[in-house]
Amino acid sequence: MHKSQHHTIFYPADQEELASACRVRESKPLLTKLPGALLVPHASYSGVLELLHTGFSVSASVKPELVVVLGSLHQEPLEDDAPHFLFAPSGEGISLPNGPVLFAQTIRDSLVAKFGQSLSIQDSYFIEESCIELTLPMVTSYFGSVPVLPILSCSRGAKESKSYAELLENIVSMVPNTLFIVSANLNALLPSPLACTQTRSLIELLETGKPLLKAQKEKAISSCGIASLDALQRQKWGLSTWKFIALASQGTQYASLPDTIDTKEKIVWHGTAIKGEM
Repeated sequence: MHKSQHHTIFYPADQEELASACRVRESKPLLTKLPGALLVPHASYSGVLELLHTGFSVSASVKPELVVVLGSLHQEPLEDDAPHFLFAPSGEGISLPNGPVLFAQTIRDSLVAKFGQSLSIQDSYFIEESCIELTLPMVTSYFGSVPVLPILSCSRGAKESKSYAELLENIVSMVPNTLFIVSANLNALLPSPLACTQTRSLIELLETGKPLLKAQKEKAISSCGIASLDALQRQKWGLSTWKFIALASQGTQYASLPDTIDTKEKIVWHGTAIKGEM
């Protein structure tokens, strides 16, 4: 059983405090059928807790048999790990302050056997990257002891995106009642006008069901979650478009995306959105 690495910094280390932070909130269900996908922010609970609850609460009516949490590497994989660009952790699960989370070991091992050129078992990246771990307390709060499959990815070209999409499709063929959760921000840390412009471009692409790699290559978008979002865009289940529920930046939620925020600091936009039948 892995030990938690990112508590205190990204979410409460105290069991009671974490339970209070993650306590289920009621909301009108928007995602009503599986398979489906949920986009949530990758940031500290101190800044995005309300946004996390917004996303999880509108998805709480579904009963997944498997939750696949998709995160991103924020650096290039080690040369020794080439040609892999997808990584899953070893072991049976991870121990968090609010209890253990068990991994879907059989499904993970089946995917490694079938997609061995793309997916590798590698623990070191999960120690370095926080996006998966900080999402898990919310998963257990809203969906109980459901098995979880964490996957970290790095952005590559069309060939790799196709392979990634095929892997996700294979997961659904094994477990149709799967909920995919993408932990990612909407843009890289940028000056406010450019951050707003890139976030608007990403939202438009997701809301219209268009592929993302061309826009990424042209540097029109900069989300850390592009690889996972593009792979989900290629899925045939549910609607091909995403529905955005809420946006936030610098601790403030917005009903719609402004042209800019009056600040000299570089900013990141966070959002929550759902993909599937509503």
